[in-house]
Amino acid sequence: MRSSLYPLATAILFAFSDLSLAHPVIAEADSAAGGNGAIPNINALSAQYLPAYSRIVDGLSWAGHVDSEIFSNYSGGIRRGSEPNIVGQFGVEYDTRKAGLWRGGKLTFSVMGIYSGGIQTDYSGDIQTASNIWAPSAVRIYDAAYRQKITDWLNARIGITDINYYFDVTGNALQLVNSSFGINPTLTANVPGTATFPYSGLGAMIGAHSAVWSSKVGVFQGDPRHRLSAFDRGYMALWEGGLHWGEWGSDETDNDTDDYGKYILKVGAWRYEQPHPDLPGLSPSTAGVYGVAEGNWELPGNRDLGAFVQMGGAPQDFNPVPWYLGVGLRLGHAFPGRRDDSLSIGMARAWLRSGPVATGLGVEASAVHAAETAYEITYAAKLGPHVTLQPDIQYITHPGGIERNATVGILRLHIEFF
Repeated sequence: MRSSLYPLATAILFAFSDLSLAHPVIAEADSAAGGNGAIPNINALSAQYLPAYSRIVDGLSWAGHVDSEIFSNYSGGIRRGSEPNIVGQFGVEYDTRKAGLWRGGKLTFSVMGIYSGGIQTDYSGDIQTASNIWAPSAVRIYDAAYRQKITDWLNARIGITDINYYFDVTGNALQLVNSSFGINPTLTANVPGTATFPYSGLGAMIGAHSAVWSSKVGVFQGDPRHRLSAFDRGYMALWEGGLHWGEWGSDETDNDTDDYGKYILKVGAWRYEQPHPDLPGLSPSTAGVYGVAEGNWELPGNRDLGAFVQMGGAPQDFNPVPWYLGVGLRLGHAFPGRRDDSLSIGMARAWLRSGPVATGLGVEASAVHAAETAYEITYAAKLGPHVTLQPDIQYITHPGGIERNATVGILRLHIEFF
């Protein structure tokens, strides 16, 4: 195995020398600037968000960020080794009100690029994917959508986007690196065509909210890897409702992610409809539910504590991941003198159905363990106004259901441009 310093240096060098290759998902300014409490830059550390936009001219603004990391599998899994990943996105938004036109209109557009030095799961072998920015190398348009506020409490959106900008968002989990903390694996592991990173999809949604409740419904492409096929390869319909109570930090109720309030309870349901069940690489028609509960508290010493619980279910007997549970904590200003740093811990457990997993891997069903569980601890150290260094360590039991317990380390450098 090569020294871990070499791929780390390579990843950092790429981040500075070739900014056309970079990162996954994008949201717009209001959702990127969201997030509960006084802990800064939590959302921006996720692959799903851009930092706050900067004005170019009235109504037009831009933003971007690049994440470079070295992923290392130290023990267990399939094999030891390291590989670099670089991911980044650059985007613009056009606000019709700020441009002096009509109120409530917003157009967003972004380009996303990914460079991967290897196939991460060939090292750790996990089904949940330890790094939320790993994906095959590509450069593509990731977001091209229009949102219109119909009233102060009602809005509609249409275009190419990522469902995880708006559905199944857990604000207190966004600093954690394992992919399951970003979007429920009962969705992504069971439906390979889900319109989320690294493939956004065409869709439409409508949402409503008040200070204490929120609700949204959307329909998206079932297989956005083939965008020209539109909905010929199926569709996914989603609904989410939420309750929000208690004021917390600089909450903004109109942020599209519905991530506001001191306490948050959200439930959702989804249905994936596949008209061609014999197509290779796609799931049959299936459905599931999920839930998110979050709480936020102020602690002595200007510290902030956030907690979360995530759950998901898709119990049909052909789904490889029928159930999921995620729990975790996020502590801001964990150490004196490091006000802008934060510490997060979490556990993500994906239950496995032995029959579908064994068929996919070509092994006997008796060889498949009942669940894969990832335990994670990560620390985000703010080095400057636009730079964050984030070391991360994960211990994964029964990766993929059949591999030896793995120890994974990730060192990520996050750079913001705005």
